[in-house]
Amino acid sequence: MPVTLTASIIAFARLHHDAAYALILIVALSEALPVIGAVVPGDAIILGISALVPTGALHLWPLIGAALLGAVLGDGLSFWLGRRHRESLLCRWPLERHPALIARGEDFLRRHGSKSIFIARFTPGVRAIIPVLAGMLRMGIVRFYATDILTALVWAPAHILAGVAIGASFELLGAVAGRLALIVALLIAVLGLIVWATRYALVHLPSHAAAAQERLWRWARERNTWLTRPLLSILDPARRELPGLILLGALLVASLWLFLGVLQDVVSGDPLVRADEAVFHFLQSLRTDWIDQIMVATSELSDSTVLVATTCAALLWFVWRRNSRAVAHTLAAVIGASFFTLVFKVALRIPRPYVISTGWNAFSFPSGHTVESAALYGFLAIVTVWEVRAHAKVLVTTVAAVLIGATAFSRVYLGAHWLSDVLAGIAFGLAWAALLAIGYLRHNPPPAGAGGLCALVAATLLVSGSLHIEHRFGTDMALYAVSEEQQVMPWSSWWDERWAQLPSHRIDLAGRVEAPLTFQWAGSLAALQGELAGKGWRRPVPWSVRSALAWLDPHEPISALPVLPHLEDGHRESLVMVHPLSGARAPERLVLRLWRSDVRVRGPGPKSRSLYIGTVVEEREVRIAPIITITHRVPDYDGPRDTLGAALRARRLVERKLGTPQRGWDGGVLLAMLDVPPEGA
Repeated sequence: MPVTLTASIIAFARLHHDAAYALILIVALSEALPVIGAVVPGDAIILGISALVPTGALHLWPLIGAALLGAVLGDGLSFWLGRRHRESLLCRWPLERHPALIARGEDFLRRHGSKSIFIARFTPGVRAIIPVLAGMLRMGIVRFYATDILTALVWAPAHILAGVAIGASFELLGAVAGRLALIVALLIAVLGLIVWATRYALVHLPSHAAAAQERLWRWARERNTWLTRPLLSILDPARRELPGLILLGALLVASLWLFLGVLQDVVSGDPLVRADEAVFHFLQSLRTDWIDQIMVATSELSDSTVLVATTCAALLWFVWRRNSRAVAHTLAAVIGASFFTLVFKVALRIPRPYVISTGWNAFSFPSGHTVESAALYGFLAIVTVWEVRAHAKVLVTTVAAVLIGATAFSRVYLGAHWLSDVLAGIAFGLAWAALLAIGYLRHNPPPAGAGGLCALVAATLLVSGSLHIEHRFGTDMALYAVSEEQQVMPWSSWWDERWAQLPSHRIDLAGRVEAPLTFQWAGSLAALQGELAGKGWRRPVPWSVRSALAWLDPHEPISALPVLPHLEDGHRESLVMVHPLSGARAPERLVLRLWRSDVRVRGPGPKSRSLYIGTVVEEREVRIAPIITITHRVPDYDGPRDTLGAALRARRLVERKLGTPQRGWDGGVLLAMLDVPPEGA
């Protein structure tokens, strides 16, 4: 997932400062490569990493230098590919499938010359094709590099300083700067993906649908049988509306498929449900007051008060236009979405992450905000797109998609809904909008007055939304405040039986079940480190450029390799320690990872202490190529657990009841704490 990848890269850079410079170089280089540059979210990553400069985590000039070097190297490599492999590149995918794109690029280069390189460098997607075309057209090497280096000297500081400016404003909030940078990058990635997908669907898919219509029509005409004659009238190329109806049908089918898939996972408890909690915890760890205010305001723009006002504005417009069919379909969009939401909330009764409502609205699946906004704005956008030109189509659809996507993201961020709730809401809302639009458009309705409709709906949304935000903002900020409830239990209760209530396995961000959690520690992490340090355990090599390059050195021992980060139910590790199994150059090591749970243990003594859950595994060094090293997790969890237990004083081995035997694990869980329990405990 592009969003998850972008967020993970920025989080990694925040934790491992030296590696951030190499990441900037690699991203800037990748953006200039054909095919790769079109899909790499480089701007979001560069802005997000640069925002860490004001925190002191990174230095400005090395970051600018890395971006500058990466841009020049990437453009130079693309230019060389164009000069060296011109004919073969034109005959290979993907360039062979886009001759018109190549022709337009060549014409652009001929008309603008060196200026095209400057323009392309500041245009995402285009920057990946212009350097290779310059090489194909045999632009002079000196001319190309002189222009490219001058362009990079402008581009690199502009992008890095923009990120620094964002980070500087975040620095006002001190310790939350890193989280703000990460959530901003996540928002940029989400919105960028929405814009890209919308533009692609409107620019490319209609031509594909029209081409498919013409091919089917020719096929039916050549046969001219009783079976194909009905198709001739349906597929007649003179029917210009048919490709649009085909796309709406595809949207209907795809949205229903997504909704039914999510519904099946929710009912059966498949990995998506586990991913719900992981994503929820991950986003809650990024919560800050500034972003909370933005997300609350965004969510309020899709409250029922604003949606009713917007719906009434659209209805009044259609009444004024004497378009009764549009009135009926708009009402059906909103009423149908509300009815669907009510039925599924009452039928499934899935609780929200946080309790924020009462009655049937206390249930979570699906998100009513998302369903209703997707149905209303989706239907109005389709009606508008049907009448406007190409550029306006992209603008209207992008605005509607961003509004729906921002609403969905805000509901998950604020803890009002699970990820599955908003996915199902978007899917059903768009399916309902597509179905209504097909019924409305297939009978050649009268013009809806797209320009006036858009202006009236936008004005109503802004006015009613502003008034509603002013009225509800303070109340909703308190309603959606972060809840940090922790369960507190007596240490003896945890020690005897309630340890079994804690998770048995690690859950990654995608909801997959990973290694068993074979260790529980009650106490401070500093105390655990002190106790293990005397038995050969230590902190792993920190991530840096040098330690990252160790993965490419076949002579480096496993002790010189940093430990790859893991998430447990959306939480980052609180502590990581390693223990070599023999000598300094041994090919195996034990790795202990601990995550903080939502439980605190009270006693022995007057104070309570945090309870951590973790796993200890054996990693083995594996060479898969002369210059590539990886670590392989050995499927034996009992031996590493027992080795850890031997290094602890106050410990107890308990057995978890397993439904089915699991490879490498006997069900044993090691409990440990700093204080020695009384006799008989």
